[in-house]
Amino acid sequence: MSMVLYERMIEDVGGSGDNMADRRQLFVEMRAQDLDSIRLSTYRTACKLRFVQKKCNLHLVDIWNVIEAFRENGINNMDLSADLSVARLEVVLSTIFYQLNKRMPTTHQINVEHSISLLLNFLLASYDPEGHGKICVFVVKMAIATICGGKILDKLRYIFSQISDAAGIMVHTQFDQFLREVLKLPDGGF
Repeated sequence: MSMVLYERMIEDVGGSGDNMADRRQLFVEMRAQDLDSIRLSTYRTACKLRFVQKKCNLHLVDIWNVIEAFRENGINNMDLSADLSVARLEVVLSTIFYQLNKRMPTTHQINVEHSISLLLNFLLASYDPEGHGKICVFVVKMAIATICGGKILDKLRYIFSQISDAAGIMVHTQFDQFLREVLKLPDGGF
C-alpha cells in the first residue's frame, strides 16, 4: 500500500498532521531493523511480530486482559463476520491500554495514546489496506489474541473457542480463515 493512500485514510478517520509522524514511526523503525534480511521465514515472522508486540506494548497485555476489553466493549457478543469501524476499534484498543496503565506501577506507565496509534496503524495497514475504514470482528480478535502477551496455552484456548462450534468441534472453514488472517500479520502492510 502506498504511503500517500495510507495518509489519506488516516486523515479521513480524523488523524491530524502532528499525529502522522507518530503513525509512520512503526513503519520507519521496522524498515530500519531490516528484518526482511532474515533468511528463514519462521524467524523473520517471529522477529516482526515481536517487534510490533514490544513497540505497541502488547507484550504487557495478556489474553485475559484482551478478553475483558472485548467484553467491556460488547465485541464478545458480536457476530464474527460483522465489521468494526475504525472508531470502534480505537475504543477497544483504548480500553486495553488504559486498563494496562491502571495495573502498572506509576513508575512504569506507558504512553497510551502512542500505543493505540501504533497498533491501530498496524492493524489498518495489515487488514484494511484499501482504506474502507472497517475490519472484521473475527480478524480483530485473532490478530490481537495472536500478538498479545501471556501464556501460549491460554491464547490457543481462546483462539480455539473462536474457531469451534458450540459442541467444541473445530470448524475447518474458520480455522482456514484464522490461518489466512494470521499470516497477514508479519507483512503488516510493509
